[in-house]
Amino acid sequence: MSKLFYFTLLTLLYSASAISQTADFDLRAFIEAFLLRETRQITDKVTIEIKPNALPRSAQSCFRPEAFLAPGRRAWGQTIVGIRCEEPRWTLYVPTRVRVEGSYLAAARPLSAGTVLAAADWAPMTGDIAAQPAGVLRTPEQASGATLRVAVAAGTALRTDQLLVASAVQRGQRVRVVYRGDGFEVSNEGVALTAAVEGQTVQVRLRDGKTIQGIAHIGGIVEVLR
Repeated sequence: MSKLFYFTLLTLLYSASAISQTADFDLRAFIEAFLLRETRQITDKVTIEIKPNALPRSAQSCFRPEAFLAPGRRAWGQTIVGIRCEEPRWTLYVPTRVRVEGSYLAAARPLSAGTVLAAADWAPMTGDIAAQPAGVLRTPEQASGATLRVAVAAGTALRTDQLLVASAVQRGQRVRVVYRGDGFEVSNEGVALTAAVEGQTVQVRLRDGKTIQGIAHIGGIVEVLR
């Protein structure tokens, strides 16, 4: 068998393999698999929706297609998945919807601004979290004791942007700095150089002039972990 014949045979076999793989390429399944990988860290049930008319009727086959999302976009709610191919070179965009079924809290009755939320004020709901506005409250711990800054209609999802955010530390306030580590706790005093809400990072100048960073807590406490 000549080298030319052997080379030609290998080329034909490779081409047949490539053709069979591209012929088996399922665009819908490829997009669904990509979005499921992108949402694998979500613990709620994820469902991918792609309308039949969203898929091109005559998309070219591709041996190594690549899926991507536009910069700043994520696999959540209404989104567009891009598919690109290097050989043959083409790019297409497919509108999709990522549904995330889970529980959230909604107002159990009309609530006025200034209401301090208690268990009677909310009702658990189940639905598509991705279709709700950002910041939906999902657990009673997030809502209990929070104060509404706006009125909320009955049945409306409760969100973080509806709540008053209480400052834990004010700029210029004298604070107690607590250093915590394995088996020890040491306290110091200082002055907050910035304002911060609960759980936010704040800068503090200690009595010796040194500046440190810690986590602000209600009551003028700044926690530094070691």
